[in-house]
Amino acid sequence: MVIDHESEKAYIAKRLVFQFMLIAVLPLAIATTVPAAEPFYQGKTLRVVVASAAGGGSDIVGRLIMRHLSRHIPGTPTIIIENMPGAGEVIGVNYVHNKAKPDGLTALFATGTPITQLLELPGIEFDFLKMPIIGGSSESVAAFIRTEKTGVKTARDLPRAKGTIVVGGSGYGSIKDVSLLAAMNLLGVKPHYVTGYRGAGPIRLAYERAEINFTQETAVGILKSVLPWTREGWTSVLYQVGFLDGKGQLVKDPVWKEIGVDVPSVAEVYRSIYGNDPSGPAWETEKALVGGYSLTRIMAFSPKTPSARVTELRQAFQAMGKDPAFLSEWEKSQGSPPRLVPGDEAGNIAASILKAPKEAVNILKKFAIP
Repeated sequence: MVIDHESEKAYIAKRLVFQFMLIAVLPLAIATTVPAAEPFYQGKTLRVVVASAAGGGSDIVGRLIMRHLSRHIPGTPTIIIENMPGAGEVIGVNYVHNKAKPDGLTALFATGTPITQLLELPGIEFDFLKMPIIGGSSESVAAFIRTEKTGVKTARDLPRAKGTIVVGGSGYGSIKDVSLLAAMNLLGVKPHYVTGYRGAGPIRLAYERAEINFTQETAVGILKSVLPWTREGWTSVLYQVGFLDGKGQLVKDPVWKEIGVDVPSVAEVYRSIYGNDPSGPAWETEKALVGGYSLTRIMAFSPKTPSARVTELRQAFQAMGKDPAFLSEWEKSQGSPPRLVPGDEAGNIAASILKAPKEAVNILKKFAIP
């Protein structure tokens, strides 16, 4: 028997090549037959704890967002809302921070939480910086005044008002009240302070009756109610509060120019009055309040929620912000386009608020507590 060693070697080589090809191709063949893992949220329910009462501004915005968010989450979960108000929203935040399972199936929707923590309100049992933020929204506001009662036509006139400036607010400790008082403190104005009106509508009525002569509102309120008064000549819009960007820098909101109210920021007003940039505890106090409006409403998870869930919801939140159906409903409800804040940027803003110096915090507490 004659053995052709060269032929045998060729045969062995061919078998090895075939085996290597089989090893390379087999996983691909298997992959095409194994179904992809279903999304985590498939068939699940996402519970959102709204830390304020049903029917209020935050509840309305929260429900609007949740109506559209689900279809942008892989698996399209059912979203249910549970209102958990009380103690200035502390109860709801405490619950999500401490009691809700960190499994991505319970989220918080709240208003002004970093400011609440900064003020060290009674009952706080949370550290907001440990809560992964899914996203947030900003609320732009501007201040206005009755010119015939005060002689103030521009913000530069505030320190030289001819009549008493009477500030009108919602209630002790509200971001509206504290923001107004912080701006007056920065600009060197000593107003008379009246509060307890519990909302924009009653404040607006008190303003018309001249019970008060100075307050602030959102762009929607300014557009619908205040601009007609400016055209009649007895009201002036003085300044906008502005926003903090993701780097903690103060920026102006272009929405004011778009609606025909091209007013300066508080920092620009200070500069026009005193000739230099604002600084010191009074300015740090004002910056904290600007941060509060930069991150008015927030959606967040419990501490230690898996990063995959955080990423999924952050991506869904940003996708929702481009959804024509969401944008249309928001504008119909709120009167202007939304200013949504991505989760990572929201985290930076929250951190910048909570870095306020102790002196600034003490000033805030003085304004917040009767």
